[in-house]
Amino acid sequence: MTADRPYEARDRDACLALFDSNTPTYFTVGERPGFEDWLMTMDPTTYRVIERDGRVVACGGVELEPDGATASLCWGMVDQGLHKQGLGRALTQARIEAARALGATALRCDTSQKTTAFYERFGFVVTSVETDGYSPGLDRCEMRLAL
Repeated sequence: MTADRPYEARDRDACLALFDSNTPTYFTVGERPGFEDWLMTMDPTTYRVIERDGRVVACGGVELEPDGATASLCWGMVDQGLHKQGLGRALTQARIEAARALGATALRCDTSQKTTAFYERFGFVVTSVETDGYSPGLDRCEMRLAL
């Protein structure tokens, strides 16, 4: 059984394990401390986890930016062994809906070239690319979706 629920402090280690499963393909080792810090300071009402049979298999959030009109996707990931099973699609759709519920008129996504095609399926458009922006071979791509 698969369930979507708000993040709780007890999910920290499971979310870090998801991060590790996606390193170095989708994240760099150097990003992990930032994710760890963010998990300890973020508003847990803005972050979700997906559980399958009692195990956290995906996580991701959305936060409203100070302008009040733009929201940003934050730290979305699926256990690498479970990619291509619809979990990322479900997580992304839920985050788009959450951004709309916050009153955002645009949604921003900071990702790499490895996932731009995935987000384009939801209507996101690449607005800028910084070659090797995360690390050699891992470009930083800014994407945007009009809500």
